[in-house]
Amino acid sequence: MKPKPQHGPRHTGRSTGNASVHGASTLPRLLGAAVIVLALFIVVGAALFFGIRNHNDAPSASNGTTTTKTAVTKKTAPKPVVTHHGNSPDCPDEDCIALFVNGDLLFHPHLWQHFQNNPSATDGTAFNFDPLFTNMKPYIQASDISVCEFETPIAPRGGPYTGYPVFAIPPEVVDAAKHVGYNACTHGTNHSWDQGAAGITRLWDELDKAGIKQTGSYKTEEDSMKPLVIDSPTGGGKLGLVTGTVSLNGEVADADWRVDRLREAGDPHHDSDIQRAVEKAKAARQQGADVVAMAIHSVQEYLTKADSWQISEAHELADTGAFDVIYGAGCHCAQPIEKYHNTWIVYGLGNAVTVTTTIPGHETNNQGISARIQFAGKRGKPGSWRVNRIDWAPTANMRQGQYQWCPIASDHPDGTCWDTATDAKQEQRIHDVIYSMGADSNVVREWRLSDEHQQGQGQQPVQ
Repeated sequence: MKPKPQHGPRHTGRSTGNASVHGASTLPRLLGAAVIVLALFIVVGAALFFGIRNHNDAPSASNGTTTTKTAVTKKTAPKPVVTHHGNSPDCPDEDCIALFVNGDLLFHPHLWQHFQNNPSATDGTAFNFDPLFTNMKPYIQASDISVCEFETPIAPRGGPYTGYPVFAIPPEVVDAAKHVGYNACTHGTNHSWDQGAAGITRLWDELDKAGIKQTGSYKTEEDSMKPLVIDSPTGGGKLGLVTGTVSLNGEVADADWRVDRLREAGDPHHDSDIQRAVEKAKAARQQGADVVAMAIHSVQEYLTKADSWQISEAHELADTGAFDVIYGAGCHCAQPIEKYHNTWIVYGLGNAVTVTTTIPGHETNNQGISARIQFAGKRGKPGSWRVNRIDWAPTANMRQGQYQWCPIASDHPDGTCWDTATDAKQEQRIHDVIYSMGADSNVVREWRLSDEHQQGQGQQPVQ
């Protein structure tokens, strides 16, 4: 019989020193397993590393779209820009000031007698000049700051009144200036000393009582040293205003500070007059004025071009860099607009209101222009401001036979000033004068208020 097979390990009984044959054969297998485990760790680690990167950085297509996930950090939202465009029709910056100016308020007896009620009354009812100014109100309301030019001093309430050559006009003109909406008035003119210190004091006190700011002639030396700075009621910024007249009609004031002067070159006071105007402009800026306007008053009358004093004086003032715009009155005539270097100059605004003259060659007395000068910039930031637009409206001193400020415009809803033919002739004449010194028609534009009303005075976005 064959023996039954043995189950279980077989022991040969042979020895190989310290290791058995079985122990020697397991070592390679252990090393191989370790290599495999290490390789698995490497593979798994790599998979985890790249999986995390793909999860954070790679696009996902789970819904058919690609998305990118980035770290979210909280940021403070920028403050919105607050703009003050005011009544400027197309303000190109954060802030704008629309300055309305026109020519002399020139009153003669034959003008004021048309508006008298009881000339001897002292309670403000002696005259009512409101109808004379009524057509001006929409233009003033389409501006921010409005400035008049008082050509002459005023009389006491109740008179006596005097006309040319030494004026003392009814003080009710101040009342009408307030009612129509003037914010300020200048009164540094060749007639400022017509009634001496008493005339200057009366005008100053009446304007002050009416709440109208002023500069040009002064009650006290302290007043004469203060620059006029006007806040725009629409928030656009602050306007400084400086004045000067070439003449006092041969008169000499009791003190040189009484009236702002701009005496012609060759006069021993010329340089000091220029310097005084510049110092006032600097003082206005120190008090916060964003822009400064200079009002000059000439004496050569009824011209269609700027005279030699106007040109030399305006250019010298512009060369100082102290003024953003220069405008003039006194010639009783509309005159050219010029850009000299970087300063705009409106040489002559003519008359705002006046009596009609029939003297040949003096018809320009019966006309004028009202201008809206638009400044654009950023409040409180010097160097950001500039004149970017000047609108001018030709005007007449009568409307259909009645004394009244009248805009000469073919589309004016109130109709003609004189008649269709005369209006068209004078509108064209003034147009030709305005542009005779090369004013850019893209900046200097005829002012058609009806067009602005139709357009709703829409504003341009901040650039």
